[in-house]
Amino acid sequence: MMEEYTPMLFTRDHAVDALAAGLLPRRSLLLAGLALAAQPVWASTHLLPIRIGIPHKTLALDYFLIDELRMYFESRLQHPVEAVVHGRFNNSTAELYRSKLDFAWVTDYPDAQFQDQVRLVAVPLYRGRPYSSAYVIVSAHDVHTRSLLQLRGAVFAFADRLPNGSYLDVRYQLLTAGENPDRFFGKVFFTKSHKDVIKSVALGLAHAGAVDSVIWDAMVKQQPHLTTMTRVLAKTVEYGAPAFIANRRVSQADFDNLQRLLLAMDKDAQGKDLLKRMHIDGFIAGDESIYERQFLMRRALGDQ
Repeated sequence: MMEEYTPMLFTRDHAVDALAAGLLPRRSLLLAGLALAAQPVWASTHLLPIRIGIPHKTLALDYFLIDELRMYFESRLQHPVEAVVHGRFNNSTAELYRSKLDFAWVTDYPDAQFQDQVRLVAVPLYRGRPYSSAYVIVSAHDVHTRSLLQLRGAVFAFADRLPNGSYLDVRYQLLTAGENPDRFFGKVFFTKSHKDVIKSVALGLAHAGAVDSVIWDAMVKQQPHLTTMTRVLAKTVEYGAPAFIANRRVSQADFDNLQRLLLAMDKDAQGKDLLKRMHIDGFIAGDESIYERQFLMRRALGDQ
């Protein structure tokens, strides 16, 4: 049974509450105040909002960015939008299945359990490609470890148990090397964020860890004091990037409108700014073939 959780809802009013609670960066207060003051013309109508799920991993719980993205969607779609931020990685897909969300940007696609309930809307581009990868990192003081297989018995940190991304890939590498992924490491723990994986390795709480390459690359620029305390041991093979998906019950008009919006974000100034801050180049429609490697790895590990 899935664990209980409390998602964070973002609407215009919730953004105001976040400002008042001091959750947004001080430098953002003026900009946020100006943005929130722009009341949309349809705000007094009774249109049901489009609900979009965002796992906290995707935008690293940058509240201001999340609400700017929500307002961007609202202004372009001319329809109220709610952003629902989930603390656990796989809840957005589950909420789509339960029809509590209309769309979601998810890190656990493709999930065979929900495959018939969702449709692929768009795939983000990282450095021009619809793929992501993971880095296995160790302490910068560790000059002897040269491969994953030398980490037998080590304390290893993952961000989450999600059967995708770095957790999936590291376990698959061990399996194909003839190792038992469940017994190879001396201890495994989960930090709930890739940033905290880097911190754990940097501070010596773990011998090694696996981190999303996009987040690592961003932190090299934003927090080099942390990344320089670690080094990249290995880079995994590419796998499909986190997908933007839709509940199959969403109308074709709503599906088409959001897909067009995502695919055109790189063609207007505000969209380009949001993409840059999300560390992506843009979105493409994509297809299921992008996720073939995830299917292969999950079948091999018995996760499908």
